[in-house]
Amino acid sequence: MHPLFRTPNRVIAMLAGSILSSAALSALVSGIVGIPPEQGLALFAPAYLLWLLFLIPNYYLCRSQPLDSSAWTTVIGTQALILLATGLIWALLGQGYALLLDSLGDSTPWLEHFSNALFTNLVVFAVQYEFFVLLHYLFIALERGRHLEQAALQQELLTSKAELRALRATIHPHFLFNALNVLANITGVDPEQARHFCLRLADFLRYSVAYGDRPTATLGTELEHVQNYLSIERERFGERLHTELHAEDGLLELPVPSLMLFPLVENAIKHGIDSCIEGGCLKLRTWADAGRLHIEISNPVDELGHRRQGTGIGLISLRQRLKNRYGEEASLRTCREGERFIARVCLPLPAQAPASE
Repeated sequence: MHPLFRTPNRVIAMLAGSILSSAALSALVSGIVGIPPEQGLALFAPAYLLWLLFLIPNYYLCRSQPLDSSAWTTVIGTQALILLATGLIWALLGQGYALLLDSLGDSTPWLEHFSNALFTNLVVFAVQYEFFVLLHYLFIALERGRHLEQAALQQELLTSKAELRALRATIHPHFLFNALNVLANITGVDPEQARHFCLRLADFLRYSVAYGDRPTATLGTELEHVQNYLSIERERFGERLHTELHAEDGLLELPVPSLMLFPLVENAIKHGIDSCIEGGCLKLRTWADAGRLHIEISNPVDELGHRRQGTGIGLISLRQRLKNRYGEEASLRTCREGERFIARVCLPLPAQAPASE
């Protein structure tokens, strides 16, 4: 569909603009060739409105000959031929309209007026034709740019989903291996404890499946998921794992990317607590400040402990997901401060979100 017909407002604007421009051009041409303004308006205004029938379909010709894939000689030659053909047809129709006015018996020499202004009208017609050609190619370029932007956004969404699935596929086998070993150890010792462990494991996996394809979750549900994960890992580490989680109640309903906290906490367990001989304390803190949501996760680092090699896919994937969703407004930074490793996430707060006091 032609861009000018896609919305009622555009159609109204086009008709209003055509009427005003027809009246203005009629007055201009009448002044140039010395025709009384009222006669020029009656003779030329309907003819100018008729030009729309020749100018608007040019949009489809421009679409059939895109500038980036068509030879300039072909484009210019085709447009020139169409201009000559439509100009001739318009001149014949205008002459017939002038003869019709003459047949009404009025003493005004309508055909003579039309003939005297024919060259000027054809020049104006050619200028308007070229203007519409440029306008149509501009519409086509904007439309193509919008389609490319939508395709890029769709590709980013698909990429984010693929990265999330890859993250789940990479982390969960390692986690399940450890969890099943723990379950095997406690089944024969404490069946009731084993049952509760299975329920926590099921809740953890249920959340991963339920929110794996969702773009967002609340901060509260993310924290519950992390706490569930830590309770499972506590069965494996025992007294070696301590946790401190601090989050204000007013922030729990804020939307955040789903499964955002898990790779950070899992990274702190795998490369922090598990690498320390005596374990340590994992700290998670959230607060809001100056329109930003801050999340900080820290874990101890023991240079004497065993270091585990990792692919880093969790942090890399999370950085890409944050970039796809928030652009430059979000960040994930990691650093070493003393004997602790710290990961900090900064997200833009939605409108009217609470701020920490």
